[in-house]
Amino acid sequence: MPDTLPTTTPEELPPTLPYPVALNVRNSDLGIDESGNASRLNETHMVATLRSTVNPGTVFFTAINMRAMNATARGLIRVISQNPHEDGIGVETYAEFIELSDDAKGKIQRLLGGGGAAIPAPPASRNFATDQLAVQPVYQRSAPPSNDFQVTSTERNYFEPAPLRQYATPTSSTKFWGSLGVTAYVIAFLALVAFFPVGRDFELMVFGKILWIFERMWFWANNVGNVKLYNNS
Repeated sequence: MPDTLPTTTPEELPPTLPYPVALNVRNSDLGIDESGNASRLNETHMVATLRSTVNPGTVFFTAINMRAMNATARGLIRVISQNPHEDGIGVETYAEFIELSDDAKGKIQRLLGGGGAAIPAPPASRNFATDQLAVQPVYQRSAPPSNDFQVTSTERNYFEPAPLRQYATPTSSTKFWGSLGVTAYVIAFLALVAFFPVGRDFELMVFGKILWIFERMWFWANNVGNVKLYNNS
């Protein structure tokens, strides 16, 4: 694994962002689902700070959260190299995009300010009362210009893995108290049924058959050696 990022020439690295952009990376095979920050970004490469150390060539599903634009760009990246920070907090990761939709590329261009036209502002609202009188209003409300970037509903051409699910195992005390609670509920139910004559008779019949079964089992367990087969002396 290279120890340093490829910084031989400035053109090799993406441009530096004015502020870090939050992102999330996931790899179900490695059990990685963590957040990080991207400090450099363009349509082909990015430099981000992650917590996990992985081998070069590892592929992550990445979601870049552009809060300033109220948009999210998703795609697949492949790790090229990693370099631990001097303070020991996080690993600087240099990666390339191997799958990125045109919509996500447009969002990155708008974030960098190098492309993507803003949505034109809606026309000013009309006052039909003054239009009927042919009077120019002194003050007319108009919608403020908005540069809200809409997320297009294009079909994704990459695979988005399901989020990782945690598996919880109950402790021994939880199992004990759970079993004790179920037993208490069963005893309370049988006591409630015994208040009714029909239910009491049914319970006595069931208990009688259970006692008869155990009685026969106890008898044959004590007399199994006295059994004589046919023509066997």
